[in-house]
Amino acid sequence: MSKFRVLITDHEYKTINNEIRILNELEDVEVIDLHSRDEDTIINIARDCDAIIVQFAHINEKVINSLNKCKIIAKYAIGYDGIDVDAATRKNIYVTNLHDYCSDEVSTHAIALLMQAARRTSEFGERVSRGEWYGMGIKFQNLQNCTVGVISYGRIARKFVHKCKPFCKEILVYDKYDSDYDILEQGAIPSGFENIIKNSDYISIHSSLTPETKHMFNKKVFRKMKSTASIINVARGELISTEDLIWALENKEIAYAALDVLEVEPPKKDLPLLSMENVIITPHTAWYSEESQRILQSTPAEEVVRVLSGGKPINLVNKEMLLS
Repeated sequence: MSKFRVLITDHEYKTINNEIRILNELEDVEVIDLHSRDEDTIINIARDCDAIIVQFAHINEKVINSLNKCKIIAKYAIGYDGIDVDAATRKNIYVTNLHDYCSDEVSTHAIALLMQAARRTSEFGERVSRGEWYGMGIKFQNLQNCTVGVISYGRIARKFVHKCKPFCKEILVYDKYDSDYDILEQGAIPSGFENIIKNSDYISIHSSLTPETKHMFNKKVFRKMKSTASIINVARGELISTEDLIWALENKEIAYAALDVLEVEPPKKDLPLLSMENVIITPHTAWYSEESQRILQSTPAEEVVRVLSGGKPINLVNKEMLLS
């Protein structure tokens, strides 16, 4: 039996040769490519593994309590809402993510979705391909006269604000934890959530997903937004209630939605959002570039090697582990 067993629960990549190359630095290692998100299947294989690398599978308290040897759970992402971090900490298991990863790509994608919402280029292109020209009946404002609202102010949002400044009149930023000084220093205006949803022409969401932020955009919020407003989401699908968003778009409570993430991915074919003209959806690709792909598939394996070799992880989520 190998000295180390590393489980990769699930991934969407064509190959994990890069991960295997990195993990082989441990010399005597068995890498298990499970391709499963099923809780019982993961428990059965993971109980005697030294490390877990995960993309979409939920590593909940039940899974974590079944682990006998695990020292690290490494996530193929920035967000780690699918991992019960408190349960891992109680079991003295490190949880790692991709701390400073794809912020440039995601902020640029948010800008691209903002421009799409502001100019409807893809919709014009589709109409031209159908033989239409001029007089297409799409109404929108000059972006230079508009207000952009930003929800949360982490790394990605800061880059979005920097890239957005030349295009719009003003940028309002809501962040429950950041200081007004930091926001003002970037040339944006600190604002309350209510003010942003009532006065913004475009709202770009950059929040993490927590019980508090789940469905933060719902019927109550959509009713307060401008009927001409657009919403952009490159963060987490569950920040928006899909049912309520469909209602808001159908009832003209808001004008447009530009989404890179959905509550259920991939979406079912009968999802109404897929057939609405006032919606654009990209397939959770905001993170992607060739460079970010390499970082994505290298960092979790590097963290596993670091920990199983006796070191401390770099991208640690449960930082209290360093105090124990």
